[in-house]
Amino acid sequence: MKQLKDFKNDIHSCSKCGLCQSVCPVYKVTGNDCTVSRGHFIMLKGLIKGEIKMSKKLNRYLDLCLKCGACSRFCPSGIDVVDIIAAAKAEYFKSSLKQKVLSFIQKRIIFGAFVDFINLFTPKAKSKTFDKKVLYFGGCSAKINGDKAVVKILNSAGIEVINPSFSCCGISLFTRGDLEGFNQSIENFVKTLKQYNIKDIVTTCASCEKSLKDYSRWTESEETKNFLKDIKVRNIYEYIKENDLKLVLKQPARVTFHKPCNIDNYDDIKWLLNNTENLEYVEMNDYDKCCGLNGISRFSEYKIMTEIFNSKRKNILKTNTKYVLTSCLGCEISLKLFSQNSYRVCDLINFIASRI
Repeated sequence: MKQLKDFKNDIHSCSKCGLCQSVCPVYKVTGNDCTVSRGHFIMLKGLIKGEIKMSKKLNRYLDLCLKCGACSRFCPSGIDVVDIIAAAKAEYFKSSLKQKVLSFIQKRIIFGAFVDFINLFTPKAKSKTFDKKVLYFGGCSAKINGDKAVVKILNSAGIEVINPSFSCCGISLFTRGDLEGFNQSIENFVKTLKQYNIKDIVTTCASCEKSLKDYSRWTESEETKNFLKDIKVRNIYEYIKENDLKLVLKQPARVTFHKPCNIDNYDDIKWLLNNTENLEYVEMNDYDKCCGLNGISRFSEYKIMTEIFNSKRKNILKTNTKYVLTSCLGCEISLKLFSQNSYRVCDLINFIASRI
């Protein structure tokens, strides 16, 4: 498992230029240098040198990082800030009973028993049989909403959908610093995959997609790392564009779209939005800016989260659309939380599949 000391050179390579301040959502609200990458690295450098100790206060500053990756994409040195924050969070997690209890609640209750209970009332759709097959990793969202939309869309492209009982991708554990729990999610994923002779994985959730693609970098097992080399994870939007699917809504609809931080293939999504008949897409200002939610941990910083989202809500209202679409369960929660019944929030694939 990667440790904070393994990122010593990356932290040292930060030139303290401060460019991260211009793109960090939290810094724009707080104006506190301790909440942005440059400040994080100064503190973590002192932690590695033994000049300061990990503390509750330092952990709070780390926890304020939204893991949106905006600073990494803007960083002249190309530093992967999210990985470093996760490793630093893991240092605190090891000695914090509170964090371990919260992680247990996330694993066993929220993303465990609760989601599994809802899943009991969510029947799986029956896929048509085709030569091309993919395994669907729907994450917690699929257990709640089902897989009908994915099966309907991919079947229309001549692709059979196999829907195993995958466990949660573990992203909430990763952001909390529970890297052992995250590695267990990796092993659960691999254990399920080994039951099938299929290497293609499709997902609809941005967070799940990022987690699955990061598994090979974070696994502790060389055997698992080698196994994952042959696994190909793709988002459903890639299949839709690749197969040039012509989708037609039964009734006209006017929508806008919020791009989750973890989505890399926005061009494919935009293609779908612009090429679906009877769907009018209005791109909002700052469509790709973070919604302010980092798993469920951001609820502990409700005031900051609210300020970050105010501008997002204003941009949504300016589009004068009835529907806000996205492709991440966490983003859905955040967008709904602050909607004030001014618009409806829907998963993009579920929205389209229910109207064609």
